[in-house]
Amino acid sequence: MGGAVSEKSVSLTIICWVTSSSVAAFLCFLQLGAMASLLAGRAGFSFVAPIALTAALLSAYCLARREELPSRMRWYPAALTLVLLALSLLLSAFFYDFSWDGQWYHQLGVLQIARDWNPLSEPLRNFDHSPSQLHSQLYLRHYAKGPWYAAAAIFAVTGRVELSKSINWLILMASFLGTLAACLSGGLRRSRALGIAAVVALNPVAISELTTFMVDGLMTSSLILAIVATVSAMRQPRLAVIATAMATSIVCINSKFTGLIYLCFLFFAVGIWCLFEARQLLARYAYATAATLVLSACLWGYNPYITNTLYRHQPFYPILGSEKDPSLAEQGNDGNEKYETPKNMVGRKLPVRFVYSIFGRPGNQPYREGKNASLMWPFTAHMHDLYSYTYQESRVAALGPYFSACFLLSLALAVWLLFELDFSSRWLLVLALATIVASLLISKDSWWPRYGPQLWLLPIVPTVLAFGETASRLQVRLTWGLIALLFFNAGIVATVRFNWETRASLILRHQLRDLRNSGQEYEFSTRFFDDSATERLTEAHVRFRDLGMTKLPKRQELESVVEGYLDAIRYRAVGEK
Repeated sequence: MGGAVSEKSVSLTIICWVTSSSVAAFLCFLQLGAMASLLAGRAGFSFVAPIALTAALLSAYCLARREELPSRMRWYPAALTLVLLALSLLLSAFFYDFSWDGQWYHQLGVLQIARDWNPLSEPLRNFDHSPSQLHSQLYLRHYAKGPWYAAAAIFAVTGRVELSKSINWLILMASFLGTLAACLSGGLRRSRALGIAAVVALNPVAISELTTFMVDGLMTSSLILAIVATVSAMRQPRLAVIATAMATSIVCINSKFTGLIYLCFLFFAVGIWCLFEARQLLARYAYATAATLVLSACLWGYNPYITNTLYRHQPFYPILGSEKDPSLAEQGNDGNEKYETPKNMVGRKLPVRFVYSIFGRPGNQPYREGKNASLMWPFTAHMHDLYSYTYQESRVAALGPYFSACFLLSLALAVWLLFELDFSSRWLLVLALATIVASLLISKDSWWPRYGPQLWLLPIVPTVLAFGETASRLQVRLTWGLIALLFFNAGIVATVRFNWETRASLILRHQLRDLRNSGQEYEFSTRFFDDSATERLTEAHVRFRDLGMTKLPKRQELESVVEGYLDAIRYRAVGEK
């Protein structure tokens, strides 16, 4: 891929790799430190975040020294890590989490760990304090908890729960830096490396969930970073690259169950490549992969992977089940199929679902604009269709209104490259595309990009090879056009999403200020957002009574969910009828 790395790019490459490694290490140390504190009876829990940050910064300096950065530049990665952290905290402080799942059980998991729950010693705790807790009990007990540990540690030291979602911003920035470093170390020109790194990092799934406690975006960014670091380690097995690959794999595996599954596809594909192209690396690669998987699932991932196996006889429960403990689907409680899938896609085969996902008109059916998804020709989206991107987890055409056009252009580019590339590059292209496609076929829900975010990488893979030094001028121009269209497409999603998010955050901030300044006491129907709403109101110093599931008239609503979703928070002054 490309030619030799220019001397000017060497230092930048090292800084990017070390910074990415530092960010990933910070998240790993946050989780491990939180777990250690819980095992020690919560000793020093409020010091976990500062200690984790110090350890990450020290690792950055040591790696910079090991990579032989010039003395005057060895502090650059640590300084850049601090800048990224400060920026992430500021952005998280401004934006509120308005996602349904984030306010429902993700924030609840963070708050419970920060307060009095130890998932290591009490994995099957009863959450029956309120109906909303009981409703989310299954997910609290059995889902991956890496982001919750990290967020709880940040919350313990800051006292503001919204700051805890800064980990989303951090890992997205690290994914950009890691992809940039991988492209530069692969010999791509700096402009081309920047273009690819930008469109890879700006995965619409990741940018749509940046302001939330949802974990699909975090898993997406960590998966991207793990991919580029693992592939780069095959070319240049330097410590900073290997450390990045292992640390981000730990983050990815402990973000979602699918993080582990998708990484196994990556590891298998790289192992196939080693078998035919670099057999001398195969044994070391196998050892490193096995060590990463064991550490990720057995140490960092003790809950849920080990606890689910011990108590439910299935590490991926409740997505998969056992004879004694059937899965949600086997119980007839598949929520995604019942409530989240457009009605004309329910029960359809996966290829049909992907046709709607890629070539569908942007929409968030069945919650808004009807119950059924519809198809459209590329480049025919209307301005009204863009409402879909106000949602944190858009469904139909969630990867952008022009992703279908990007997909077709990349398909043409890939076919063209198959006739132009040498055998080694040709089979590398086929292997990469086949791995992505295969990983998308394991679940009937992967049509929804939050469950199959690697779909975004399909049109990007051919651009990496087309930017090689052997590409023709026409191929390079087509590739730049595809990169520009992908960037514009992601920009539309980001613009719509953050325009809504900014307005909603300002409205909520003004509402909370007015409620506080009124001096009155209010009754709030928090419904399924009991704990997260209670924490939000408490931090805003609003006097309130929580009515829980009790419904109130629609006269006064607190800004809480995107239009079309149920159970927005309502309130009234005490004594008001």
